[in-house]
Amino acid sequence: MKLIDVSVPLDATLPTYPHNTPFSLEPIKRLASGDSSNVSTLHMSAHCGTHVDAPRHFFDSGPGTEALPLDLLMGRVRVIQVTSRTGIAAEDLATQDFSEDVRILIKTRNSLFWGTPEFRTDYIGVTESGARHLVAHGI
Repeated sequence: MKLIDVSVPLDATLPTYPHNTPFSLEPIKRLASGDSSNVSTLHMSAHCGTHVDAPRHFFDSGPGTEALPLDLLMGRVRVIQVTSRTGIAAEDLATQDFSEDVRILIKTRNSLFWGTPEFRTDYIGVTESGARHLVAHGI
């Protein structure tokens, strides 16, 4: 199996969700300054860059990311493209055959937003009908 990391690198150009802590890297120790090692402090929100919203994000009694099994986040995946400009709804997914899939990545125009720190409110997300459709198909 070939593993592909789809994470977006952390840097100062990442958009920050309103009222969340933006990404910053603060050097604490540097070899170039005569220190014994390079050490930095990271400041950021859990919503920084590529991330997973665990059930606790929406339900106080749900598990956090530390409780999610890694095999849930790794494995065979199919990439589908959705061109909707308003949200990924059930009708956008209705033509897909998910019978062989457990995981999908949905390619949208959101990828165009990486590289600019401005948070875009016109991003494409999964609507309630889209989420219900995915759950109904075991995704």
